[in-house]
Amino acid sequence: ESLSLRISRVSTADSGVYRADFEDAAGVLTPLCFRVRVWEPVPQPHLETRVLQWEQDRCNLSLLCTVPGADADVSYSWSCTGDPLGALEHQPRLHLQVLGDADPTVCRCNASNPASWGTASADLAAACRPAAPGLFSIVPWWAVAMSLLLALAISVAILVACYRWRNRRKGRLAAPPGRVEQSMTVYEEVGKAQTGQ
Repeated sequence: ESLSLRISRVSTADSGVYRADFEDAAGVLTPLCFRVRVWEPVPQPHLETRVLQWEQDRCNLSLLCTVPGADADVSYSWSCTGDPLGALEHQPRLHLQVLGDADPTVCRCNASNPASWGTASADLAAACRPAAPGLFSIVPWWAVAMSLLLALAISVAILVACYRWRNRRKGRLAAPPGRVEQSMTVYEEVGKAQTGQ
């Protein structure tokens, strides 16, 4: 005959060794001990991808699958589409290599315990794309940013200098000169000289 034990509103604190005494029709007691384990449901795993290196059209990356508040009973397994190079181990961290022209490769982490499971996935081709060699692998991004800022500062300085020079020049031309005698024509000078006699 099979029997069952039901614990309402179960929690992890209910884990432990239980003893039950069974009495048969003759009144003989038979003690039976059994262990009860209660597991929390596995929360949604978090999958972090990190490109370690890009070399010779191959993207070397690391994937880390973590479960918030996970205990020792959580186990991990991996599955990937495409043909990534690397062993799919039963560990939270996975190291793979993806060819630059490979078909889209999606890796899925499955975190589970005896009560439940959760999965998270990542597109490796998309993770490797921003790390592909380009301008920023030759020249660091901060050097490009500093060059642009320097060019902008020089441009602003030139504009300010031109504006001031232009305003000074306008000021000299528009300002009335001090007391300067007006020049006279030859005829005016002769006429002035004759009237003065």
